[in-house]
Order: sequence, then C-alpha cells, then structure tokens
Amino acid sequence: NHFMKNIQEMKFVKKLKKLDKKQRLRYGLMVVGILAFAPPVGFIAQLFGSATICGNLCPRMAIGTAFTRELFMRTAGVALLFIWLGITFFYGRWMCSHICPAGNLTEFGSKLIPKRFKIDYCKILDAPLFRYGFLGAYVLLPVVGVSSICCSFCSFSVIPETFGALFTPRLADMLMSGTRLFSVLLFVFVLGIFARDGRGHCHLVCPVGALDSIVNVLGAKLPFTLRERVNQTDCSGCGFCATNCPASAIKVDKTAVEKVKIDHRRCYQCRSCESDCPKNAIYYGKLSKQKESWNDKETEQILVLD
Repeated sequence: NHFMKNIQEMKFVKKLKKLDKKQRLRYGLMVVGILAFAPPVGFIAQLFGSATICGNLCPRMAIGTAFTRELFMRTAGVALLFIWLGITFFYGRWMCSHICPAGNLTEFGSKLIPKRFKIDYCKILDAPLFRYGFLGAYVLLPVVGVSSICCSFCSFSVIPETFGALFTPRLADMLMSGTRLFSVLLFVFVLGIFARDGRGHCHLVCPVGALDSIVNVLGAKLPFTLRERVNQTDCSGCGFCATNCPASAIKVDKTAVEKVKIDHRRCYQCRSCESDCPKNAIYYGKLSKQKESWNDKETEQILVLD
C-alpha cells in the first residue's frame, strides 16, 4: 500500500490523471507508433525487413525525382506515403502527431527537460517558410548534381535508432561516426528534446512533414474534411489556446469577427487547444459548422450597426 501511494504521488502520474480523453488517446497512439516502427519492437517495421521506419518502409525516399524508381523498388514506402497523406487530407495530421515514431520519441524525451532550457523554434523562425524551403532543397539538390540529403541526414532513422541503442549496443556503434553522429546531435538533441514541444525537426527539416503540411492546408479548405476548428460564437478571444499552442499555430484578434484563427500550415493536431479552451469553443470537426457559427456572428454585428 505504501509503495502504491508513492507511485500515485509521483508528478508524472498526477499529470496523467489530469489528462482528458483526447490527450490520453493521443499518448496511447504515440506509444503504439513507437512500438510499431521503432526498435527494439518495431512489430510493423519488422514485417518489411527492418526494425525502424527506415529501409523498405521509408516514405521519404518517394519524395522527389526518384518517385518512379521507388514505386517499384520500395513499394511499401510509397504506399505508406500515400496512406499518410490520404489520412491527412481527410482527417488532419494524425500520422504526424500520433503515429510518427521520430516525433513521438523526442516529444516524450522533451518532457524530461526543464522549460527554461528549451528553444521555441516556431517563434524564432518562420517555420512554414523554412520547412518548405527545406522541402525544395530536398527535392532539387539531387537534380543539380548535389548528393541527396535523404539518408545522410534522416530523422526517421536516427531518432528511433538512438532510442533502440538503449537496448541494442550494435545500434550505438552505428551512430557514433560521421554524419550519423551529427544527425544524432541535431535531431535528437538540438531540434529534438531541447525544442519547446520536442518536435523542432518536425516543424523545420522533415520532408514528409512539409508535404503533409501542404496537404493539410488544401484539405482544410473543403467542407467535408475534419480539422481543428473554432466556434467563433462561443470563443471569448481570451488567447489561452494561442499561448499554449506548441506550434504557434493560433492567432488571436479580439477586434475581428473571426477572433481566433488556426494556421493549418503549422498545426499538427496535437489537440491541446481543445483541452485548454475554457469555453470549449475549439473542436475537431467539419468546416461547415465553423463557417456557420462565425458568419451568423458577422450577420448579428451588421444588424446591430444598422
């Protein structure tokens, strides 16, 4: 009884108890993503001959001019990329925020780092611009004869392998030389656990994340797709959601009819804004409901002015 009482009094247990269903679901799926695509388990990755999402299952290799080659050489990776982007188009960025082992591992790791040591890259840099610039370089450098940066600097392989090295010493030896060591320092530490949300590499230097962001924006404009939306009628414009958003994806303007806007280029659907909103004005749903609510509000304001 005394042992169980001590466990219950631990900080992380208290935090888990405070999580709502949405956040518990997210963390549960994040663990599943790690078990599915990262060593030492990697139960889905192992079906394709690897313990990580790298290799035959790699979706990064299909991005760029080598798509046709990859379609035949790495069919599983191409299929995963299309499934990934298809889910994003219709339902939002579930793969990036809930399943991707690279982002999940560094996000969990970042929770061990005190806030005063973390860097908010989304506020220092224009994250979408940087991300799309990186995607352009990723695609075009091989075209102009520069060596591909796909495998040399790959967060998809380095981050899960660094985690796996805790259980498999052989992986540690592979990570301690050349560009791999540099990638460990960059992706696991500088852009990983020392980033505000543990996902600096996701926001800035992930080609899959960049492409996923573009698809997310395109899908968000359609009335039948599901995204994070704001019911402007219920929103008080308090800005609590914007303050706590780890991707700096929410902008507040109390003077506008649409007081709160979600930038779907930045948003990776962690759904923390839903949990944080004191008015329950942020929801996961279709565009039609959102447009209906703030258009009604705009009509009310016009009638008052008349």
